Amino acid sequence: MPAGQREDDLTFQVENEASQYIPFPLDEVDLDFQVTRPVPDNPEEVEVLIAASRKEKVEDRVATALAAGLKTAIMDVEPYAAQTAFELTLRQLPGGGEDQVIALVDIGATIMKINVLLNGESLYTRDQPFGGNQLTQEIHNQFNLSLEDSETAKKGGNLPENYKMDVLQPFCETLAIEVMRAIQFFYTSTQYTEVNYIFIAGGCAVIPGLDAIIASRTQVSTLIVNPFSTMELSSRVIPRQLNLDAPSLLIACGLALRSFDPS
Repeated sequence: MPAGQREDDLTFQVENEASQYIPFPLDEVDLDFQVTRPVPDNPEEVEVLIAASRKEKVEDRVATALAAGLKTAIMDVEPYAAQTAFELTLRQLPGGGEDQVIALVDIGATIMKINVLLNGESLYTRDQPFGGNQLTQEIHNQFNLSLEDSETAKKGGNLPENYKMDVLQPFCETLAIEVMRAIQFFYTSTQYTEVNYIFIAGGCAVIPGLDAIIASRTQVSTLIVNPFSTMELSSRVIPRQLNLDAPSLLIACGLALRSFDPS
């Protein structure tokens, strides 16, 4: 977009341009935008990031918050919320991770989200249909448990001795292959040929030894996300439990950071 526009003029122009990027009528969409930076080598233009969602998706989440007695203040996009919290973890890297290509891999229940970052800027994103539900389903198949009991047993660890060898190890190997495939897609889709670090998040991230298996498969140093590692903890917080839950709370932490100045 042309630089130096008034907010009202920029809003009008963004809404006019957005129709060619969003595959739904604009009256069915909630839309927002942010000016990110000047266009390289052209200071008379700026790059603008558009975020959009179907109104029904937003309304469903607002209704859920309302039912829980909460007032919705802002709606964020999951990868950006995760990135906000993830930036707190970069302090553990040499030089704060500056000039390093870092892949953030968030392993959810059904979807694995990959966001490759360089100096706080997203270079590449990808969703792959793989997640922790595959492990729950395999426990269900192998040990004749209900899906609910399989999920409970997966978290509690009270499973037969052959669980680790026959179920957990193959799942971790498959997950590592999925991460390696995502990294290869990044290489073939961009001009980059190296990832310096992989950070894993989500419920599966705390599986013992998963980080080592991914590192072995990808040949990339792999760490587990903990956005709370540099925070001062309340005396009511149990550090051991927080460490176990931290990789699953990345998006929640990113949302919370919108409400106060972490400095």
